[in-house]
Amino acid sequence: MPTILTRTPAAGIPFLSTVTRDLEDMQNRLRRAFGAPLMETMPQTLGWNPAMEVAETPTEFTVTAEVPGMTTKDVNAEYDDGVLTLRGEKAETRTEKDQSYHVWERSYGTFERSFTFPAAVDQDKITATCENGVLTVHLPKSKEAKSHGRKIAIAAKA
Repeated sequence: MPTILTRTPAAGIPFLSTVTRDLEDMQNRLRRAFGAPLMETMPQTLGWNPAMEVAETPTEFTVTAEVPGMTTKDVNAEYDDGVLTLRGEKAETRTEKDQSYHVWERSYGTFERSFTFPAAVDQDKITATCENGVLTVHLPKSKEAKSHGRKIAIAAKA
């Protein structure tokens, strides 16, 4: 019978959780100070993390996360000071009574993922849906970000 190993999330270790949150805060401040592009901060767990996609169009950013078996009650999305944070918990559903597991590849536990976005997001118009195990967050760009720029005339110097 194979050995089954479990992973302990960082959130269960107070010191490690505090250190990672402090490092994430410092990363976010540096990115905003130097105008860095969209980046993910350090994942907050040592356990599972959902597969993610971050896409950009001229009008919005879209973040998609695979959260199979989870509902809107299991996930949380927050946007604060240019940082989108997704959190959730997937409860373990296996039972031990009269069962032996020969393969156990499903992941359980808490997760937290954070992404830093440019100041161009219109935070009042952010929406999120969770359907068929897929969490989708739409972050519309502000009018300033949608502008297509302008041509600058270059004059010859006499």
